[in-house]
Amino acid sequence: MTETIINPRKPKIRLQRTDGFKFVNDVVQANQLHTVCEEARCPNIYECWDCRTATIMILGDICTRSCGFCAVQTGKPTWNDPQEPYRTAMAVKKMDLMHVVVTSVDRDDLKDNYGSEVWAETINQIHEHVPGCTVEVLTPDFKGHQPALNTVFAAKPEIFSHNVECVERISKKVRSQADWQRSMEVLRLSVDCGLHTKTGMMVGLGETFNEVVATMKQVRKLGVAIFTLGQYLQPTKKHFPVQRYLSDREFTDYKKIGLDLGYQVVESGALVRSSYHAHEQARIVIGNKS
Repeated sequence: MTETIINPRKPKIRLQRTDGFKFVNDVVQANQLHTVCEEARCPNIYECWDCRTATIMILGDICTRSCGFCAVQTGKPTWNDPQEPYRTAMAVKKMDLMHVVVTSVDRDDLKDNYGSEVWAETINQIHEHVPGCTVEVLTPDFKGHQPALNTVFAAKPEIFSHNVECVERISKKVRSQADWQRSMEVLRLSVDCGLHTKTGMMVGLGETFNEVVATMKQVRKLGVAIFTLGQYLQPTKKHFPVQRYLSDREFTDYKKIGLDLGYQVVESGALVRSSYHAHEQARIVIGNKS
């Protein structure tokens, strides 16, 4: 078991607007795109944008769900942008990316396919216009609608990611409109389709050490290759409060346990988020795209 750590501190966030940051910001603005880096107040935005990487968010910037941990705006979406997949591909080309992460808000209002056709078209446009770039998708659960999932699977993203977000015991408290077992099923279906599959979770929400390890074991049994684990940071006073901050030692322990379980990649650290160092993870799991 991990040692008990007394009163670890909130992790420090790097704040520096560099030329790389400005370049990515200009490309995103010029192509009228949204990024989860901005919308979810990611603590790594300055570091990642400085390295000319960003996680592009499609299907608008208004989510139909209101998870207790997430800073993305909730409401009734009005998004209608058939050119978004093409403009996303053009932004990826302009940034000269070798790997891109694409995510989206939940679109439970689009009950026919939950936005999955837009997902597939975005993947296809990037593959067509930037053939040297690998595509990682971080998707919602599409309400477990298998035809929607199959639409995304058929577009063959190099990595398919969907987050379990937390341990099962507190899942309903943290994300009341989601379902933990449904998320597990999404991951299973991705693995069954032969896709390199990834998931991630937050800690500091009231889970125990043993619950985290049990989650890692359960997810690994599905065949998931990449696991990310990071400290939950409360985005506003209205969101779910942080129960405690973990130490660097605890994150190191979780990484060792995950690698011992057979994950190809375990990204574990206070400021780790789903797409943090995603390009490096992709090279490990899938190698260089020919």
